[in-house]
Amino acid sequence: MKVVFIVNPIPAINRNPTRIMAWINELWENTGIDFEIVKTTRGGEGASLAKAAVERGADMVVAVGGDGTINETAQGLINTNAALGVVPAGSGNGFARNLKIPLKPREAIEALKSPEFRQMDAGRINEHYFFNVAGAAFDADVTHRFAKTTMRGPLPYFYAAIREYFQYIPKRVVLEFDDQKIRRAPLLLSFAILPEFGNNAMIAPNAKPDDGLLDLCILNPIREFTKALKHVPRLFDGTIDEVPEMEIYQTSRVVVKRYSDGPIHTDGEAIMESALLDVEILPGVLKLAIPA
Repeated sequence: MKVVFIVNPIPAINRNPTRIMAWINELWENTGIDFEIVKTTRGGEGASLAKAAVERGADMVVAVGGDGTINETAQGLINTNAALGVVPAGSGNGFARNLKIPLKPREAIEALKSPEFRQMDAGRINEHYFFNVAGAAFDADVTHRFAKTTMRGPLPYFYAAIREYFQYIPKRVVLEFDDQKIRRAPLLLSFAILPEFGNNAMIAPNAKPDDGLLDLCILNPIREFTKALKHVPRLFDGTIDEVPEMEIYQTSRVVVKRYSDGPIHTDGEAIMESALLDVEILPGVLKLAIPA
């Protein structure tokens, strides 16, 4: 077996790349497995490094970093026989939490020596792939605000969300899916393959990675801040679907018609996109290595 580790070398919260690379060498050097470590040099490079690893005959390509690094690496492995492995080293680690991958990097590195394999779905919003959750309303605006800061971690993100809440004006959209056409002005508009954003915040409690369906999550505006605040615990205990203002539909494709261009996010990465969004599920296109 040939394994390539793609490492985000930038130190951050929960990420000491030098120590993680030392653990990889320590734990894998006597396994008899052919492995190498490749470091990214810029944002967006993970996909091309993963494709190059596949061309060199890699059986497993391991993303070492946060959800952004995982997203980039996974893009390069779509519709290949190479499996995606994950060593979580981000601030939210939503992908790893969803799939019960050890959150301690050393444990995740050890577990990948004898993984199980499964196929999982991917999502695509216009030309952008996602493997966890994408969004196009309040959550996208918060992601854009957060991307402009130098702070990372759950507390700065929560602070950014509170600030955005008082400034955000819900925008009207038309949603077309499964012969339905509905109009909303949502607070949250999320497209989920897995249940959790990250940091245990669960937007789609019943989402599954291999059911060939997107969970379309629409949280309609909650006018009173105190009422909204009361519902926050539901985001963390798996009962957000019981909030009266929440609608969740399962579908394979949804077309979102907005009235102007605007922000979206894919697995927490901020992107500016056109008014028309075509969101679809790509069933079983990614091979995944997970702890046995």
